[in-house]
Amino acid sequence: MQGVGSASPVVHGHPRRLAYADPPYPGRAATYYRDHPDYGGEVDHAELVRRLDVEYDAWALSTAADALQDVLAVCPPGVRVAAWVRGERPNKDAQTPLNSWEPVIYAGAIRRLPADATRRVEQLDASRSAEQTRLVVPASHDASHPAAATAQRVDSLAYRAVARTTDPHRVVGAKPAAFWRWMFELLGATVEDTFIDVFPASGGGGKAWAAYTGSVAQDLHDASRSTVVPSAMRTSAS
Repeated sequence: MQGVGSASPVVHGHPRRLAYADPPYPGRAATYYRDHPDYGGEVDHAELVRRLDVEYDAWALSTAADALQDVLAVCPPGVRVAAWVRGERPNKDAQTPLNSWEPVIYAGAIRRLPADATRRVEQLDASRSAEQTRLVVPASHDASHPAAATAQRVDSLAYRAVARTTDPHRVVGAKPAAFWRWMFELLGATVEDTFIDVFPASGGGGKAWAAYTGSVAQDLHDASRSTVVPSAMRTSAS
């Protein structure tokens, strides 16, 4: 899955259980997901956060900016808030400032990684064959972009992806590949960890994790193979 990047192959402690939850945002379940086969009404965020905190070593939770105060109220002490600046959604009738970002609450045992642990790749969403994407801000102002001067992790992502309007399996709110890579980096994910997408929807999380960890596993496998020239291909020095 192009655009997800790759996890660090370096072991930094015990394997962890990681989770990401992208539930219907408070007050929006019926509006966007009533016809989805997995629709179950409004999500009990207090119970969801309790499960995340008890069952996983580190976790991240997406929500809406206007719901942040209420969701934080049911979170344990010490959680952090990151920001995905996805750009505004045009509304010609809007009389107040348009919302252009979504909070990502994250917590738990956030692993420390060296600054160069994650390789930077082009931020393309390989879930479609030919895609045009637009950054919300210039690359020089976005530390998550591969053109940035360093590969240090940051708690904000400025990235807008074009909606997959021709994809019959598209789910409203599905996150682009660049988001997944950024979220994995927030948690300090490495190949030794396991990952659960609590609300899998179209399965993008599982595909992103496979790409994020699989590319490093392949690199390690390739590096472990010695170069052997078959006898039939050897030539005599005489």
